Amino acid sequence: MRPEVSDEQLNAFIDGELDAADRERLLAAIALDGELAQRTCALRLVKEQVRHAYAESPAVRSRDDPARPWRLLASVLLLMGAVTVGWLARDSVITSPAAEASKGETAHVLLHLADWDAGRADAALSDAEGLLRAARDSGRAIEVELVANRGGLKLLRSDLSPHAKRIERIRSEHPNFALIACGQTVERLRDSGIEVRLLPGTRVASSALDQIVSRMSQGWNYVRI
Repeated sequence: MRPEVSDEQLNAFIDGELDAADRERLLAAIALDGELAQRTCALRLVKEQVRHAYAESPAVRSRDDPARPWRLLASVLLLMGAVTVGWLARDSVITSPAAEASKGETAHVLLHLADWDAGRADAALSDAEGLLRAARDSGRAIEVELVANRGGLKLLRSDLSPHAKRIERIRSEHPNFALIACGQTVERLRDSGIEVRLLPGTRVASSALDQIVSRMSQGWNYVRI
């Protein structure tokens, strides 16, 4: 029987407050226990939501900024081809404890657009296209999903999206690119009398959070744009 891991221990792990030995023991436990991995993902996401709720909105970075998340993910998942265990966080990039990107394995990346901003919407599509092209050019398999909620749903609405033709082109070139709309956001809009029409092929999840937690528990890598 595995020892119970408390939320206090998980908080300390996520905040980087454990010493090396305790961190390694907890990483090993997370790798073996799917429920513990899901608890860790959910707790990390709550912390991210709180941090983003109270932080000032950062300026959208230049596509030439080497700290852009897609550059890090492209190098980690597609070029290094290494097995990754634990959290890899830079900006809003999180590598799930269960994630693997060894050669021959399929890499999985979930991009999350929570609020509308023209620059961030463009960055989300550029990140997706960058990953998909890098994978194709290097002969590696990858699946990329873009989940949108709240104001970010505008990107996936056929009557509002300024990038409908670009998205159609990306999807035609990369069938391994999927669009996911937050069902809660859709329902809230419809309840307020707004007709919501989504881009062709867009899937609707019960909620963005459910989709993120589900994918991360399956080993997907999470990037908040």
